[in-house]
Amino acid sequence: MNWNRSKPFLAIAASAALVLSGSFALATAPQASAAPRLLNWANEGSLVGTWRVQVQSYVCGTSTLIGPPFSSVLTFNDGGTFIGDTMNPSFAVGQRGVDQGVWAHKGDRTYSAKDVAFIFFTTPPNPPANPGFQTGTQILSQTIKLKDDLDEFTSEATTEFFDATGASYRQGCATAVAQRFQ
Repeated sequence: MNWNRSKPFLAIAASAALVLSGSFALATAPQASAAPRLLNWANEGSLVGTWRVQVQSYVCGTSTLIGPPFSSVLTFNDGGTFIGDTMNPSFAVGQRGVDQGVWAHKGDRTYSAKDVAFIFFTTPPNPPANPGFQTGTQILSQTIKLKDDLDEFTSEATTEFFDATGASYRQGCATAVAQRFQ
């Protein structure tokens, strides 16, 4: 075999071997970021997790109850976002979209949260619980206080409804109690 003729072949073969061995090393090396970071959020006193919520609406200022209590589910994500859904009987089936919002730790066991949900179509009033809703959005703002056991919270909320043009047409208040879903 002529050494001068085999040099290019050997150079290519050596390069290929290095590339393949490097790729193999990368493919078989443990990935530090591949394993999920599992934390016990309850022990850390965080709001992160999924919560089963019982909500009671009332007239702001008078505390007159509006309709029966209803259930909601909220999931607070690490990083300050959350989603939720509700079974509020005041809304027609399919009328209201999911909650999408942001939350922040305010200190101690107190949090603030604000979310928006679409109202997809208008319905007329149907007393006593349904005051009627217009196509647009609902914005909720709440203060959440995590209890000592870290698996329950209470909340005070205000809600405001906006029509499709963005004009506010109704406000309300609500209280809630929640338990961590486990």
